[in-house]
Amino acid sequence: MTIMRAISSTSVLLPVGGVWQLLVDADTAPTVVVTPPTGDPETVTPEQTSTGRWESSYALTEPGRYVARASLDGQVVDFAAQALEVTTGPVLDVPKVVHYLGQISATEETVGEALQAETFAQARVCRVGAVYPPDLREALLRRVARNLALRGIPLAVLRGDAEAGATVLPGRDPEVRRLEAPHRKLPIG
Repeated sequence: MTIMRAISSTSVLLPVGGVWQLLVDADTAPTVVVTPPTGDPETVTPEQTSTGRWESSYALTEPGRYVARASLDGQVVDFAAQALEVTTGPVLDVPKVVHYLGQISATEETVGEALQAETFAQARVCRVGAVYPPDLREALLRRVARNLALRGIPLAVLRGDAEAGATVLPGRDPEVRRLEAPHRKLPIG
């Protein structure tokens, strides 16, 4: 019996217009079926790249989730791709941030300054490519909200009660850390 296994990543994030490459290791050509976001499955013919290696390429033409299944002799390997539009302009603008924040006392100029600072701060610690995923967008919104909230608290010290004393805000928002975790740059050396 032929054993089939995935060589390429089984889960990827790609830009719309990109080519999704599915690589499997098998003795003979597997059957590969790709289901785009529209739900109409398409069979893709794999090409042999070297002995035992088969590659299927599929162009991602619209945003959304694509699923592929390679099958051979009762074995299956499933793949998933999320296609997102390439971000050509700013990832967020001041009106979108103001809408997210709701009723605030900060001026649009102040929100713009916080947005600019936090956009650069995020880019310094995260891999931000041409595709800007929704989790990074949400983290950036929370960064701006935290930035604006801390401006009204001198030295970022909150008043506690008489028993607990003063409490200091944590250095980082746990939700921002969670949302940015898959995109964090890893320091080397």
